[in-house]
Amino acid sequence: MKPNRTHSHYFEQISNTPATQSAEPKKTFASIFSDYKANATEENIRATYADELYFNDTIVIIDNIDDLVKYMTHSAAQVNETTVDILEVIEGSEDYYIRWAMKMDLTIKGKHIVSESIGMSQLRFNEAGKVIFHQDFWDSSEAFYERLPYLGYFIRKVKGMME
Repeated sequence: MKPNRTHSHYFEQISNTPATQSAEPKKTFASIFSDYKANATEENIRATYADELYFNDTIVIIDNIDDLVKYMTHSAAQVNETTVDILEVIEGSEDYYIRWAMKMDLTIKGKHIVSESIGMSQLRFNEAGKVIFHQDFWDSSEAFYERLPYLGYFIRKVKGMME
């Protein structure tokens, strides 16, 4: 899942792929993320995302469906519950921007973590209506990393030094 190409290479590749505005972004996004634990199945992921894609959720960057299926099904299995409520869908000239609120409930090393955050996902669809570009914008450090055992302490410490 580690990128072997630069961000600009991915973006250039996707930018040259014809986009469609006939997709149903809210329905498509909700088909996986409304209840991530239940909906992040191989079947749903393959029905939603194209074989070649750019996916960046601020945690990983992925460029193919097989790695995306592995990542999403694994992460869904690790959480107790993750729900995303769609707040707004904005249509651009080629892309859609989905504003959302996420609640994540998970247990790491025996520590129960409940995190709530807001963010936005930029989506682009191909002519078949599948996602070819998915870029998330959210503060993963505050919503996720700061809450982790051990690592969270150091992130909070560094942030405190910057205030």
